[in-house]
Amino acid sequence: MYRALIVENESEDADRLSELVGRYGEARHVQFHITRHASAMEMLSDKSHYDLCFLDIDLPGISGMDAAQLLRVYDQTTPLVFVTNLAKYAVRGYEVDALGFIVKPATYGNVAMNLDRVLRALSQNSGRSVMVPTEDGVRVIALGSIVFVEVMGHRLTYHLEGEKPLEARGSLGQLEEELTDAPIVRVSKSCLANMDKVSLIRNDYLQMSSGDRLRVSRTRKREVMDTVTDYLGGRR
Repeated sequence: MYRALIVENESEDADRLSELVGRYGEARHVQFHITRHASAMEMLSDKSHYDLCFLDIDLPGISGMDAAQLLRVYDQTTPLVFVTNLAKYAVRGYEVDALGFIVKPATYGNVAMNLDRVLRALSQNSGRSVMVPTEDGVRVIALGSIVFVEVMGHRLTYHLEGEKPLEARGSLGQLEEELTDAPIVRVSKSCLANMDKVSLIRNDYLQMSSGDRLRVSRTRKREVMDTVTDYLGGRR
């Protein structure tokens, strides 16, 4: 069962979203326990754990975008899906690592697309791990904790969420092959990025959830930007 939070001050919109999430659950044979809050203050005061959050941008008092930025100070991983009347506001979602957005009125197709993406991310981040050989043996790290990996010589540096970088001997090409079905993209000759950790897309670099900016090589630019945009947009 997945615990879903809906933050929406318009009861009709909240009812419709709850109904569509329930319909998705029946179609996919997945159970959701839905909690609803009508304001950002209620959300930020709620210390319960949720597996995903639908967050309206236009909330009374603190906006949904501001609330998301406050949330990300202490919670960098809970998948966020923005709900908005205007699609142009959804672009800012990448600033807080949002997985997607729904334009009102919500449709089943849009809700299903976003939930597919959320469940895929939850599955990948919780069930997948990487074995890293170290001087003391082998360390197992969760794929979801990797922000990016860079190579210098024969040394790989794993940049991890909330931890110090981990160095190990290895080949970036071999690691890329091992992670062919993971949300990993090669941004340059010396760097792999976890697309789930991309918070901002610029013309020639990706900004990660850690604040690091990864320069995209000129020869890979179009392929990388298309791959990341498609992944984050849920069109795959």
